[in-house]
Amino acid sequence: MSGAEHEARPDRMVFVGPGRTAVALALSSMRAGYEVMGAVARRPDSDKARAFAQMTGTRVYAMHRAQEVMARADIAWMTVPDGAIASVCRQFAEAGAWRRGQVVFHTSGALASDVLEQAAVRGVKTASVHPLQTFAGDEDDAERLRGVAVAVEGQPEAVRLAFSLAEAWGARPFAIAAADKPAYHAAAVLASNAVIALMATASRLAPLPEGAKSLLPLARRTLENLASLGIPAALTGPIERGDVDTVAEHLRALERDPAARRVYLALAAATVPIAVAKGTLDSEAAGRLSQWFADTGGM
Repeated sequence: MSGAEHEARPDRMVFVGPGRTAVALALSSMRAGYEVMGAVARRPDSDKARAFAQMTGTRVYAMHRAQEVMARADIAWMTVPDGAIASVCRQFAEAGAWRRGQVVFHTSGALASDVLEQAAVRGVKTASVHPLQTFAGDEDDAERLRGVAVAVEGQPEAVRLAFSLAEAWGARPFAIAAADKPAYHAAAVLASNAVIALMATASRLAPLPEGAKSLLPLARRTLENLASLGIPAALTGPIERGDVDTVAEHLRALERDPAARRVYLALAAATVPIAVAKGTLDSEAAGRLSQWFADTGGM
């Protein structure tokens, strides 16, 4: 990259909230040639703040120094919890920390860029940038961004910069409408957080030698099949085979755990159309199963 190109690109970034997402994005951006100036935190002496500083080789500043740090940043990342984004943005606006032409991103999966309105009205370019990934808060998180879908929404210039950044991380950015963000985030929760809840539910049903760990090889193989075969080809099991007697045995066994039974029934009902799409369950049998699951669920 020539000196002129380097000067033209917004290079210097700061993170507000030095958590796991901040670590991942900071490390990935540094590897891509961007300058990470550090982070701002309410508690710069917290374990998270110390971990961010150690892994990035930068400083974490107290909130009262935000204006000083922001004045030198081209890009600010709001990596605070969803409920704090608007209030922190407003706090910085009241302190005069935002400046015209600056770019501010937040990383909420559920919220749109309009939550940054207090920056936007001051001439700041805003967007929401959400990697479809979960992070551990370690140095390997930069690698975990490679190949990951990144949902981007906001003002055109900020969106273009976000696409450039995501591509530099090795990720796959895509545009999303503001109205679609809640449903998008619900999908992400089902694919991540709900998997933990599902495994916890499954592990308490039987005397497994290592609890949820005993189920991990099966779960991993299922995900591998999903990656290689896709939906519906990866589907197996009694509903896919139309094995009603086995499903009935499951439901009888689950009578001792009503919460797990409700989870099973909801997922069983969702499995039926996938089995039909695979071609292993005819429409007549599917209709009977769906009705049975609905009737049984009401018992």
